[in-house]
Amino acid sequence: MDRMKVLVVLLVISLSGNVFFLVTGGNNPVSERISQSILYAYHQAFPPLDNETLSLTENESNQTFNTTEAVQPGGEKEFTTRDILLMLEKNEISDEEILQMLLSLENETIPAEEQEVNVTPTPDPNAWKVYESSKWHFSVPYPPSWTVKEGTSASSVVTITAPIETTCSGETKQCYQYVASLSVSIDTNPGTGGLEEYFNKKIASLQRQLAITATSKSATTYVSGERAYWIEYYTRDSRGNPSKRYMQYFALLDKKVYILTYSGPYSTNENVYSRNKGDVQKMIEGFTVKREYVVV
Repeated sequence: MDRMKVLVVLLVISLSGNVFFLVTGGNNPVSERISQSILYAYHQAFPPLDNETLSLTENESNQTFNTTEAVQPGGEKEFTTRDILLMLEKNEISDEEILQMLLSLENETIPAEEQEVNVTPTPDPNAWKVYESSKWHFSVPYPPSWTVKEGTSASSVVTITAPIETTCSGETKQCYQYVASLSVSIDTNPGTGGLEEYFNKKIASLQRQLAITATSKSATTYVSGERAYWIEYYTRDSRGNPSKRYMQYFALLDKKVYILTYSGPYSTNENVYSRNKGDVQKMIEGFTVKREYVVV
């Protein structure tokens, strides 16, 4: 331990000082200065506690230590480093006795509050998970309560679904399930017109086929650190009533278009779609594609 190293150094200095004291005499001012320097070095290495001071009190200075007192059951007296310091200051102990005390301190037990304990943190059950596609080289974080279902083609690589909500009608006794999910699809042949042209063609196609109604649209956003386009819209059923809501992101990465689609039942009130929309935004922000670089 570090304390033992300091005490051993002080012991070596003390041994050297004793030789000097024999030659010069114990009352020499130089020898007194050396003794004070040893004590000062000890106090610097071992600062006093809050209720102690660096200077010894009068009672401590006049205290005489009897090595036969306070003997432990094993037959040896238990000394503290403070006891050794006091005896060293009053020159009431030989170098051999100091060495024996140091050896006893070597085997002292470290207090429980000073022992280092390696504690393994408990895993956070609410920590998000990460889905990784080894085939398509992308990853997306998702809440731990969501479920993952992998597809079999590029048009449906993976679908991550929020907890399903069920409500039952008290009149008809019928129950309905409300599902919101985020899916990832990849267009491996988007053409050469660029992302903006691709996005405009997709929106035009949706308007023709599904008669969508756009609620918001942006020409500038980012997916995996690259420029992207997004749109939020809803579709209608055969009677013309709003039926389903969508939010889609389009990003062109390594000559492939990644399409992230969030969907859920349409409602003007708080429902499964709007309640999970915040988490979906975080999932899209954490969506990352491992880029492919070609040496030229």
